Order: sequence, then structure tokens, then C-alpha cells
Amino acid sequence: MKTDYHQRLLPVIRHLEEQFNQPLNLEAVASLACLSPYHFHRIFKAVVGETLNEYLRRLRLEAAANDLFYKKPPITEVALEYGFSSSQSLAKAFKQHFDLTPSQIRQCESLDVFSQLLKNSKIGHVLRKNGHESDASNFYTPLEPKQWSETMEIQTFDPCQLAYVRVTGPYGENYEPAVNKLYGWAGPQGLAGNTNIFIYHDNPEITPADKCRTDICLFIDGDTVPNNGIEAKPFPGGKYGVIRQTITDKYQYASAWDSLMSQVVEQGLDSDDRPCFELYHSYDQATGEADVSFCTALAD
Repeated sequence: MKTDYHQRLLPVIRHLEEQFNQPLNLEAVASLACLSPYHFHRIFKAVVGETLNEYLRRLRLEAAANDLFYKKPPITEVALEYGFSSSQSLAKAFKQHFDLTPSQIRQCESLDVFSQLLKNSKIGHVLRKNGHESDASNFYTPLEPKQWSETMEIQTFDPCQLAYVRVTGPYGENYEPAVNKLYGWAGPQGLAGNTNIFIYHDNPEITPADKCRTDICLFIDGDTVPNNGIEAKPFPGGKYGVIRQTITDKYQYASAWDSLMSQVVEQGLDSDDRPCFELYHSYDQATGEADVSFCTALAD
């Protein structure tokens, strides 16, 4: 049965609209959509077009802007009410989001002036570029979801064993020592040509960057016994949604994951709790160019 993720996330959206300025319990929010916290952040972004943190920050900024225009409170009071440490931090956030200052909004004396200010702001230009009117009545209309060109395939992986080295820290950083350690062991064993995957264990929206865990892995047979600090564990295999892409810049990795999850949502496929991973078909150390399959687990 096809999963309607837009309908499944509706209770989450309604909850966040009411509670956006309260402390967030991600596990409880994810449970409203019957999703695990691990997969929730990617599904949410694919449906809403923003990460959960971006969505909540935008709601707070919008509410702060409305308070400043309609109620004219002190800027510091508004900053503290909406979770900013000072008027300076609120001003920085306004600059990034609107390209306006809180004072400019607070000093508006009429709705017409407010509307014109928003129309000429940074976000107003974004809305016009994406085909939206920029008046005050629909200023906060969500942008249309991206359309992706990559085609997702469904693949089934056989169970096997993995030899791996664990890296703890921000995703995408400090992998080279672990790769060198793994291949330094695998080369003499004749295993350097085996399938290489990077497994990601944590949700970076709830796990601090320095605590995120990545396993740099090679597929091995069950008779191989790693040593010299190389660990082993089973790979469960199973069904995965997969897109394959040539990566020429590190910033393309996030876009590829967004593309994959958007297609999971569009096709209404259920995820399960097995970690997602990247499968490397080739990697050029000199240029950083990689041929990568991005894989997310699907329920049977």
C-alpha cells in the first residue's frame, strides 16, 4: 500500500505550528508521523522542503516579524521571547533571512509600507523568482518542492560480513585516516577491490556533530577475520532505494540524499530502521570525484 507522507506529516505540521516556540522532543514529534527519529529528518525535508530546524527557525522569525510590526515591543524582548540570546543575534538572523533589520520592520507604520518592505526584501526576491506573489497575504507561502532528475531504483542486497573502521565526528570529515587504516589491512589480504560502503548511524539534527558515527566498510566473506584494530559485523542486506550519481564536489552529497528521499516520498515507499549508506564504485583521491550509489532502507 502506498504511503501518503504528506498526510502522515500533517499532524506534525499542525503540532509545530502551535508549539514552534516550545522545547522540541524529536522522538515524540516523529512518533506523530509513525516514523523513527533516524529517518524523520530526511522525510520531513523531502515533504516540507526545509529541515526541521530550518522550518522552526523560519516560523520563529515570521512570528517575531509580525510582533514587531503589529505590537511594536522592544527588540530585545522579542529576541528573548523567540529563543535568541540577544537583539544582536536576532538582527543577524533577520539579515540572513529577510535582508532587513528588526528596526526596519518595527518602524513600519502601515500594512502597505510593511508589504512593500517585504516585497523588496531578500525573501521577496526569492518568492518572485519561484513564481509566487509577494504581498503580505501570501508572503509565507511555501516554495514548490524541487523536481529531481535522478531516477531511483529498488535494489536488494545480499547479507554478508563487513570489515570496518568507526569514525566519530562531523559527517564528511576526517575520513582519510580511517580509509587508510582499512585499506592498509585489506591490501595484503587481497580484499582492497571488495565493495566499499560508508554507513551513517545518526540523525545530525539530534546528534551533536562531534558524536555522529560513520563506519568505513568493506564487504568480506564470513571466513575472514579482521585484525590490527579492524572490526567486523554482519550486514543485514535487504531492500533499498538507490540512486547513482557522479560527485565532483562535496556539497553534492547532500543534494543527492535530498533527491533520493524526495523520490521515496513521491512513490509512497515505507522506510525502515536500517542505517542508510553510500556505496562507492570508484573514487579519485587526486580530484575527489566519486561514482556513488546512495542507499536508503525500504520496508519489505
